[in-house]
Amino acid sequence: MSPDPDQLTAELPARVYFSSTWLSLPWTPWVPFTATKEEFRQIPKEPGHYRIRPIGKDFLMYIGETRRTVHERLNELRHTLKRTDLMPWNDPHTAAPSLWAWQDAEGFEYECSATPLDASQSGRRGMESFLLYRYRQEYGESTLCNFGRFHPRYRKSTNRKENKRGGKLAENHLDNPAGGPSVPPLPVIGTPGDRDFMGIRWSGRLPLDGEMIGTVPPGAGLYLLFERDTGDLIYIGQSEDCAKRLRSHAMKFLGEKDLLFSYYIVEKPVLPHNLKELENDLIGNYFEMYRKAPRYQFGNHR
Repeated sequence: MSPDPDQLTAELPARVYFSSTWLSLPWTPWVPFTATKEEFRQIPKEPGHYRIRPIGKDFLMYIGETRRTVHERLNELRHTLKRTDLMPWNDPHTAAPSLWAWQDAEGFEYECSATPLDASQSGRRGMESFLLYRYRQEYGESTLCNFGRFHPRYRKSTNRKENKRGGKLAENHLDNPAGGPSVPPLPVIGTPGDRDFMGIRWSGRLPLDGEMIGTVPPGAGLYLLFERDTGDLIYIGQSEDCAKRLRSHAMKFLGEKDLLFSYYIVEKPVLPHNLKELENDLIGNYFEMYRKAPRYQFGNHR
């Protein structure tokens, strides 16, 4: 017998990220994935954002955005998770394999809440980064299924084309590195572009050319791109090889923009999902300050 969502929700401690007005957005009530078609109509048939939590728990599993209707996106996702014998593919729902793995391992049953937002791709994705950033600030770590995070004892399905189904790892198999811990949220210090932005020791601003990129030490890290003329911060990035990524940016903007960059190389080994968490903290803080994403962040700069 399934648990009564109303009873379990009533027992949860008050969490601001569960609120119907979280971050001043009009969130719907929480609707179980097992809801009837009529009950699920509370999810809006408009583009927007959504959050997913396990029934009876005090944390979120996933925060997402869609340019389709949120109702269509979540309705497809809940039906995808109904099949319990096979982990779903990584497309069209990138979070489906991770949600399935936690469901299989822990017996989680999910419910969702959504808010409409009819905006550009950059606007929606910027808001998604802001929601994830604020959740990290409020809860202390990331959702379990964003940034490529995964259950440590499961491997992830590929997309349908690659045709490699995921599932539970053998007992003698090492843990999936994507199941490693979340890094703590960055402290809210300085303003975007400052040398101490979010408590990081950024380098000075350097011309985005081969000579200056050659001075960047090897390793994983974070970087910022600026327009030289205006000083505007136009892109926030992360890479397991910062110098290589900066060279690709230099080639992309060759002859088009005169740019500067600033960087921070992480001093110890870091997992891919941890780099993405830190990058998102920076983007989320920028969005909080200016209510928009950096101009080139999500490819929608025209």
